[in-house]
Amino acid sequence: MSAQRSGQHIAIIGGGIAGLSAAWYLRKAGHTPTLFEASNRPGGKMVTREVEGCLLEGGPDSLLTEKPWAIDLCRELGIESALLPSNDHQRSFSILHGGRLHPFPAGCKLFIPQKVTPILTTPLLSPLGKLRMLMEPFMRHRPVEGDESLADFTRRHFGQQTLERLAGPLLGGIYGGDPEDMSMAATFPRLLTLEAKHGSLVRGMASMMKEANARQREGTAPALFTSLKQGMQLLPDTLASRLGEVLRLNHRVQRIQKTAQGWDVEGHSFDQVIIALPARQAAPLFADVDKNLHEYLTRQVSSSSATLSLIFDCTDISERPRGFGFMAAHPLETLLVGCTWTGNKFEEREADNRFVCRLFLGGPHAKDAIESGQDSALIAPAIQALRSICPFIPETPLAHWLQRWPHGNPGYQLGHLDWVDQLTQRADSLGGLHFCGSSYRGVSVSDCVKQAQDLAASRP
Repeated sequence: MSAQRSGQHIAIIGGGIAGLSAAWYLRKAGHTPTLFEASNRPGGKMVTREVEGCLLEGGPDSLLTEKPWAIDLCRELGIESALLPSNDHQRSFSILHGGRLHPFPAGCKLFIPQKVTPILTTPLLSPLGKLRMLMEPFMRHRPVEGDESLADFTRRHFGQQTLERLAGPLLGGIYGGDPEDMSMAATFPRLLTLEAKHGSLVRGMASMMKEANARQREGTAPALFTSLKQGMQLLPDTLASRLGEVLRLNHRVQRIQKTAQGWDVEGHSFDQVIIALPARQAAPLFADVDKNLHEYLTRQVSSSSATLSLIFDCTDISERPRGFGFMAAHPLETLLVGCTWTGNKFEEREADNRFVCRLFLGGPHAKDAIESGQDSALIAPAIQALRSICPFIPETPLAHWLQRWPHGNPGYQLGHLDWVDQLTQRADSLGGLHFCGSSYRGVSVSDCVKQAQDLAASRP
C-alpha cells in the first residue's frame, strides 16, 4: 500500500470481528476510525445465548489454538482468564457413513495417516481404498500447474474413498463448500508446501509431527481448540465496549463516493475506507463507484448453513456419547452435516442435569429451507436424522435454538487468490480502499483478526 500521512480518519464498514479488530488496531496506531454496523449488535456470527442454564453458540464455538492471533487479542484486551481449552482427553470424532458412526482412524493428522494399523482396521474404507491410501508414500506426486481443487488434490494422493469419507467431511466442513470446487492454494496452502518439500504428504507430516509429539510426551502441547468461558460473544462485546463511540450500531451504509481528498461515506469525509463486509454484501456499494470492482465482488459464491442447539434432560438420555462429535461423509444423504457433543468438547457449557448437542445443517437438502426461513423444515428433519443414528436422543428437546446463516459461508473456489489479487489491485487503483474479513484471506476468527492486524500495521 502506498505511504499515507499518519493520524488518518478511516471509515470501517461492517462490525463483525474483522471490522472490530481493524478499529481496535487502527486506533492503537494513532488513527481515528469510525466503524459502521447495520445491525443492533456487533460481532457478526459470534453470537452466544444462555438457555436452560446452558451456554450455546450460534456461530464459531472456539478458536484453533495453532492460529494465535485471536487468542493474543484476548490477552491484549485483558480477558486472558476467560480462555478455555478444549477437553483434549476426550478428543476424538466419528464419521457418519452408511447410516452408522465410525471412529475416525487414530493416528491421522487431518486426513494424512501416520499409523498403518488404524487404516487397516477402519470400516470406513474398502480393502482397495485402504491400499490406495497406504501406497501414498511410494507413489510419485507431481503438482499440477495452476490452482487445484481440494478434491483433485486428495484423489491424487489418497484416492476417491479417502476424499469422500475422510478428507471431504473434515476439510469441506470447515468452509461449508464443495471440495470439488474448493481452492487448495486458498484453503490449505500448508499441504501444498508439504507436497513441494517432501513429495509425499505422509512423509512430510511425519517430519512435521516429530516436534509436536515431543511436546505431547512432555505434557506441554496446547489444546487443539480454545474457547471463552462466557462464550465466544465475549470477544466482540469486549472490543465494542473498549471502542465506545467509535462504533455506530444501527447504521447501514448505503452510499460511498470517491472524492479528490479521499472518500465520502454517508456525507462524511474520510481519508480511507475499509470494507469489512462479505463480498456480495459489499458489491452494491460500488455499483456507481467502479463497475469493475462491483463485478469482481459479485463473483464470489457462497453457501448457506445453520446451527441447531438441542437441550435435553440428562435423565432422558440412556447413554452419554464419547468424543467431540461427528461429521457426515460425502455426498451428504440428509441435511445433517455434523454434530458436536457440547459438554464433551468444553467444560462449563451444560447446566446440571442437562445434555446439549449442536447440529450443523447444510448442503443441498437444507439450502432452500435455510434461505427461505422455513425453520420447521429444518428442525424436525434434523432431529429425525440425528435419532436415526443416535437412538438414545429423545424425540423432543426441552429447548432448542436454530440460528440460520443464509449465504453465510464464502466460497473459496478455484482461482480465489487470483480473485483477491484482482480485487486488491482495483482497490489500490482507486486509492485508500481496502478489504478485510472472511471473504478474502481466511474464514476463521483468527484469520479475520490477522487481516485486521496486517491492515493496521501497513498504515504509517
